[in-house]
Amino acid sequence: MKFAVCDDEREAAEHISDKLREYYPEECEIKIYGDGKSLLADSGSENFDAFFLDIVMPEMDGMELARNIREDNPYVKIVFVTNQAELAHRGYIYGAFRYVRKSNLEYELRETANSLKEYFDLRGEFINFKTPSGEVTRRIREIKYFEVKGHNITMVCDGYEDKVYGTIRDYHNRLKSRGFIQVHKSYLVNFRYIDSIVKNDVKLSCGRLLPLSRKRIHEVKKTLQEFSRNAELIP
Repeated sequence: MKFAVCDDEREAAEHISDKLREYYPEECEIKIYGDGKSLLADSGSENFDAFFLDIVMPEMDGMELARNIREDNPYVKIVFVTNQAELAHRGYIYGAFRYVRKSNLEYELRETANSLKEYFDLRGEFINFKTPSGEVTRRIREIKYFEVKGHNITMVCDGYEDKVYGTIRDYHNRLKSRGFIQVHKSYLVNFRYIDSIVKNDVKLSCGRLLPLSRKRIHEVKKTLQEFSRNAELIP
């Protein structure tokens, strides 16, 4: 899982991060931010699973930050970590997953971490693939796209690539219900990474352009809209 921790007090942010790594010893990646603006600058491309936000921060407080996050991602999990108990009710306006008091961090953060893990496990977040070096397990949301290169298929993930066995048709049939769209005979793309359709190209959130088959333009646009509207229901 990929988490963002935002707190203007560096020591507090590091303490929260240390606890999360303790609860997820081999299962999470964490980035720390000291202010909301720097977090928002990364949020579109980092594909975080959950945000842990302090409420009281200068310039942009946690509530405003949550509002901005929700504009781009209505379903990502937001956890407020703060001592401002009287503000807790406001957090649920932005669909807060949990409210954790710093004064009771040990117990409440552990409970939140367990609940997040149960939530993601129930959604079937992982899938197995056969590669030249053996079978590997990958998180579906980390897979950006599949690309046919000659007689091989490359699975491009968030930060790495794998050569996998099979055909693009096989992967389309296997993953079309999980948010993947075939935009070209050689490309199968995770809708979560599609930023926009630009003429005959699909623009990814990282800025890369992938070719879009003319005969698929209408179908791709329609499917993308459907996936975007029902993102919370897609496992």
